[in-house]
Formats: sequence, structure tokens, C-alpha cells
Amino acid sequence: MVVLDLIGLSFGALKERRLRSGLTVLMVIIGVALMTSINGLGGGMNNYISEQLGTLGANVLIVTPSSAFGMEPGAQSGMQTKLTPQTVRTLERIQGVKHVIPSFTGGGTLRSGSESETVSILGMDQTKVAYIAPKASFESGSFVPSGDSSGIVLGYSVAHQSNLEKPFAKTGQSVFIEFSTVENQGGVEKLVTKRKAFQVRGVLNELGSQQIDSVAFISLAAANTLFAKNSVYDTIYVITDGPDENDKVEASITKFYGKNIGVISPKAMASTIQELMGTFIGFLSAIATVSMFVGAVGIITTLYTSVMERTREIGLLKALGYTRETVLFMFLTESFTIGLLGGLLGLIFGVAGAYVLIGLLPFGAGAMRVTPSFLPTDLAQVFLLACALSIIAGIYPAWRASTLSPITALKKE
Repeated sequence: MVVLDLIGLSFGALKERRLRSGLTVLMVIIGVALMTSINGLGGGMNNYISEQLGTLGANVLIVTPSSAFGMEPGAQSGMQTKLTPQTVRTLERIQGVKHVIPSFTGGGTLRSGSESETVSILGMDQTKVAYIAPKASFESGSFVPSGDSSGIVLGYSVAHQSNLEKPFAKTGQSVFIEFSTVENQGGVEKLVTKRKAFQVRGVLNELGSQQIDSVAFISLAAANTLFAKNSVYDTIYVITDGPDENDKVEASITKFYGKNIGVISPKAMASTIQELMGTFIGFLSAIATVSMFVGAVGIITTLYTSVMERTREIGLLKALGYTRETVLFMFLTESFTIGLLGGLLGLIFGVAGAYVLIGLLPFGAGAMRVTPSFLPTDLAQVFLLACALSIIAGIYPAWRASTLSPITALKKE
């Protein structure tokens, strides 16, 4: 019964000082909510990256003209390796390589009737798309044959724009690609807009990958002519005999071309991006942790002031037979209550805040549908941290109250 009485006294003390107690709880709420939202956004981004790159085949290597990001140690400035048909033949001879799929990339405006949208255009041998994205399937139509220079296949997001009530384009419909390029005319450089008509041969089902859903596919020959690539590829996809061969094939390519060519595996790419994301999320979490410590300082201030204001009350309790341990427990209960309320409300506001931020930030809207991800263990850790910091913050004020002499306390005006 004594324990229940002490808990009742603790709640009563907090209720009597509503404003001060409320502001202290608010400090804890802010810290917990920040940390919860950051963890949720970080988990959502990691899941999104894994999903995006997970749609690519596990045995795919992506070869680019220069080392990744152009910042690899040992990469020589201006020594890019052009990806040509000879490069394709060289890669095909490497042991462990099953298929080599060159591609051209470009961008432009796709027009369908009165509607238009900016799209990425990928030119490649579409009979081999299944090696790159094994889960790709058709809503209607089929891939464009290699000799078809006027056919186009649309990714799901291209054919079904979210801001349109009806599909942007359907199979069998004619569309136009427009893009601008700089040409030298009579010794003078001029910006020229080019336009070419295509017929939609197929529309892909939604895959959940922007590398497929937001892309328009044309044949390799059509892209070479359209973008005047002169048979210099932008990317080459190397399909190995299996995921276990990736490292061996990558080492062979690097040994042959040195640091002047880039070889990236989806797994390594995801790992690098997630490592960068982890560093950034860790920095934000540190800021959130600091705010929780600020809340702990607020608890110390609130309880210490409470001890000063309630000196006579403490003296009366001790005169009635309350021990040092009992008074200590009473004040620690107050600090724990602040942490408990702040932790629970902080978790609720943190989860809600993450979803609000997702709707406001660029990566949470439109094609990039990032969903916050909350692990029960992370939520529990944040909650326990809030409670632990609150108890620790209350130790000194509680000890101060428990050591007051009853006679001195009762004489306090």
C-alpha cells in the first residue's frame, strides 16, 4: 500500500506543477520523436535501395566507361576507356561470362497526343532484358526485335502517369521522342531539337524499380542512330555464370583494363549507398540523442526545483516515519513518470512524424515511394533510453530530498 501511496504522491506532485512538468515531458517527447523518425526514415531508405537494386539479377555486373564516381584511387584523369564493340568481344572471352549486353542511354521528352513527359531512354537488345531484370513481365505487347527501328516499349510509370486519369500511352499507339542537341552548322554551334516517331510495341507491368518502371526501351540500332552515339556504348551489362563468379569476373575485367574502367555489382552498389546513408543517419541520430540529454537536464532542473519548493512537505513525511529510501523512491518515481510519458508519446509522434516527412520530402512522393520502416528492437531501445536517462537525471534531486533533515526541513519558510 505504501508503494501505491508514493506513486500517488508522485503523480500528484507532477499534476500540481502542470506547466513545468508538461514542458519537461515535451523535451523528452521531442528527443524521442526525432530519434524515432530518423530511425524510421533510415530503415525505409535502406529497404528502398535494397528493393531497387534487388530487381536486377544477382549475377549482373555493370561496366561503365570510367571507375565508379570517377574517384577510385589510382584512376587516371582523362583516361576513360571507351566502350565499343571491341570491348564487348573482349568481355565475352573472359571465363565465367555468360552474356554481354551493351546499351545506349539518353533522355528526352515523350509526347503522346497533347500529353508529354520527360523520360530516360535505354537502347539495348531487348531479348536479353530478362537476364538483367528477371522479374520483368508485360501488361500488354512484347519486346522490340533487334531490327525494329521504330518500336518502343514503355515502363509502367511511363505508360501510367499518376497525374493522369487514363494511360499516357497504350500498345499500338504512336508516340514521339523529342530531344535537344548542339550541332556545328557552318562553324557555329546551334541548339537543334530532334523529333522521331515510334510505335508502342508493349507496356511492362510494374516492377517496383525506377531502373525499369521509369524507362522507355528502344532497339540498340535505333538508339545509336537517334542519339548519334557512333557505336560508343554508355553501359555494358555483363551476365556471369552465377553470383559466385561475380568477384572472379570483376577481378579479370579490372586486371585487363586497370582503373580506367568501372565495374559495379548491384550488391556492392547497395552496400556503398547504405554505408553512406548509415553515416548520415548516424549523424542525425547523434543530434537527436543530444536533444534527449537536454530533456534529461530539464528533468534535473524540474525535480531540483520541486525539492526546494517541497522542503516542508519532505520534512513532514520524514517526521511521520518515511525513510530516506522511501523519499528517494518517491522522487525517482516522478522522474520515471516523466520519462515514461515522454517516451510513449515520443514514439507515437515519431512514427506519425516520419510518415508526414515522407509526404513532404522529394523522395517520399511520386515515383520514389519510400515507406518508413520501424524495427521493434529500435523502438524499444529508444523508449528504454528515454526511461533510463530520466531515472539517471532524477538521482541527484532524489538523493538531495532524501538527505534533508526533518527538523531543518520543517523550519523552512
